[in-house]
Amino acid sequence: MARKAKKKLHPMPPLSFGDKLIYWTIFLFLCAMYVLLLFGSLYLRNVIAFADGDAIAAEDNISTCWLGVPWLTFFLTTLILWVQPYQARKPIFGKRNFKYGPPAYPKVYPLFMKTKPYVYESERTKKNRKRIALILLIILLISFIPWPWSLYGRDCLQCDGSIVQYNMFNAPVHKYSPSGCQTLRIETYRYSTGKYYKTRHYGVRMVFVMDDGRSYTFEQNEFRHYPEGESRYWLMDMIDIKNRFDPSIIQYNLKDFQMLLDNNWPKEQTELLYQLFGQ
Repeated sequence: MARKAKKKLHPMPPLSFGDKLIYWTIFLFLCAMYVLLLFGSLYLRNVIAFADGDAIAAEDNISTCWLGVPWLTFFLTTLILWVQPYQARKPIFGKRNFKYGPPAYPKVYPLFMKTKPYVYESERTKKNRKRIALILLIILLISFIPWPWSLYGRDCLQCDGSIVQYNMFNAPVHKYSPSGCQTLRIETYRYSTGKYYKTRHYGVRMVFVMDDGRSYTFEQNEFRHYPEGESRYWLMDMIDIKNRFDPSIIQYNLKDFQMLLDNNWPKEQTELLYQLFGQ
C-alpha cells in the first residue's frame, strides 16, 4: 500500500505591521537600557568621586572594567531573547483574518489570540523551558554582583596637591603628599573625534610622577565640572595645584601649545593658559 505523502508546511508568514512595531519598540527600549546602564554607571562614578569636596580631579582606573560583566551579560541575554522570536516570526497579535496553524503552517499562534487552539506540550518540554528561564535569570543576577565594584575605583587629585588611589571597595590603597611627587609635567595632548576620528582637538593634562615610579595623569575633562554660570574653570584648579609644587620639579611640554591656542579660547582662559604653561 502506497504511503501517504506528508504535507509540507510553509514557513511562518511575515509579521504584521503591528507586531513589527511592537518588536522594534521593545528593541529600542532595550537599546535605551543598554545606554542607561553604561552611561548611568559612569555618571554614578563621577558623582561618587566628587562627593568628596576636596577632590578636584578624578581618573578612572582598571576597576571600571567590572562594568563589562553585567553590561555584556545583560546585552547578550536580552538581545538573544529578542532576536530568537523575531527571526522565527512569532506573532504577538497576528494578522487579521489570517488562518494560523495546520494544515498550511506550524502550530504557532499569536500570543494574544482570543481563540487560540490548544497545542500539546510534554511536561518535559515545559520543565526544560522553566529551567532555562531560571538559569538565565540566575546568570543575569549573578553578573550584577560585580557592578558596585565598577563604581568606586579611581585616582583622585585633592585640592592640596595630594593624590589618593581608591580600590573597587572604595578603600584608599595609595596616598601621596605633594612632597612625594618627583616630577610634575604640564603638557598638551591631542585627541580625535567625529566620523572616522578625523577631527583633531587639543587639550591640557597634568602628569604626576611619584618617587616610587607610579604616575598619575589627569586630563582637563577629568577635573571637577562647576555649575553653569560659575566663573571657576578647570584651568584655575590646575594653576592652584601647580603653585603647590616646587618650580624645580615642574616640566612643560609645549609641542602643540600654539595649536591649543588656536581653539579660540575666551580672553580670560587664554591668559590662564599662558600662566599655566609659564609663558
